[in-house]
Amino acid sequence: MKMRNRTIASLVAVASAAVAVTTMTTAPASAYNPDPKIIQNESRRTVYCPCQYNDDIDGTYFQKDDGGVGRKVVFGNGGGYALAKVEFHPYDEILWMYDVENDNDGLYYKVSYEGDGGKYGVYTPPGTSNSWDVKKVNLDIPEGRSVTITVYDDRARTDHVATIKATA
Repeated sequence: MKMRNRTIASLVAVASAAVAVTTMTTAPASAYNPDPKIIQNESRRTVYCPCQYNDDIDGTYFQKDDGGVGRKVVFGNGGGYALAKVEFHPYDEILWMYDVENDNDGLYYKVSYEGDGGKYGVYTPPGTSNSWDVKKVNLDIPEGRSVTITVYDDRARTDHVATIKATA
């Protein structure tokens, strides 16, 4: 009888540990409700750069790129408090994503561009326990291509938040 109780207790302990680990390592979660709103939206032809834009997170600096259009969009809650930011930098075709609210939620960014069969990827900041999460992706998109960043509030990409256009 004692052996059976120990076995049951061990199984319960292992199951509890597994649930705890799964909960602690979960990536950005489901969805904001209501969806975040765009609280800052900057678009810049980068032929005239270098250019700098301030925001409540860390600012944005676009380098000169003759044919490019850089984009910066900050998403926030109903009170205007910043939750996330995405930037497309035409110089080197860099996508920067920020999750600045450690709330077990995040936005998902689907990037596509014209030509080459519509290549794209879906990206999101890592979703750690840090107060801010940042991810930088070198997209290596051919110069002059129209870039579309579709923003979703869920991993399944069913909750559309915004569509952002830029030029590589």
